[in-house]
Amino acid sequence: MSDNVKNDNNKKLQQKNYKICGARKKSNGEPCQRPAGWGTDHAGVGKCKLHGGASVVKHGFYSKYSNHRLAKMIDKISNDEDLLDLRKTIALQQSLILNILEKLEDDELNLNPDLSKTLNTIADKLGKNIQRRQKVEEGEKYILQVEEVQQVVQQIVLIIKKEVHDQKKIDRITAKLGELKW
Repeated sequence: MSDNVKNDNNKKLQQKNYKICGARKKSNGEPCQRPAGWGTDHAGVGKCKLHGGASVVKHGFYSKYSNHRLAKMIDKISNDEDLLDLRKTIALQQSLILNILEKLEDDELNLNPDLSKTLNTIADKLGKNIQRRQKVEEGEKYILQVEEVQQVVQQIVLIIKKEVHDQKKIDRITAKLGELKW
């Protein structure tokens, strides 16, 4: 695509008020404000040229796919908050194992080296995901919510007011506790 065509596309993007690229900048972590598809042949769709929009998927596991529909699906799934919840993955893996075992029992499948290897792989990944999930659950026990921290700070202020009798010191301590960032 020639530079003149790209420049025309960029002007059209700005005039049409397309969505922004939104990719996080490495420099400051803020979202990119360029129009979606800026500098690419897919104006108004996806990331800008500087954030991987020039080729739908540049690297990694999905690099062999260049289909725009697939890229949109990858973007949608990667922004799904349930993606980090291992419960569904664990349930899927358990269901696959049970389904295969049921079909073996009903003679719908024959156990062969490939199927045995597949079962072992799924079982191994299932075990690892269960361990990961347990670690997450253990870690969640130690996470304090903002409200809980605020309550602790309020209790500290009450203790200080009760034990310290110099009002200027109380005011300074209270002010410093109030400056704490959550």
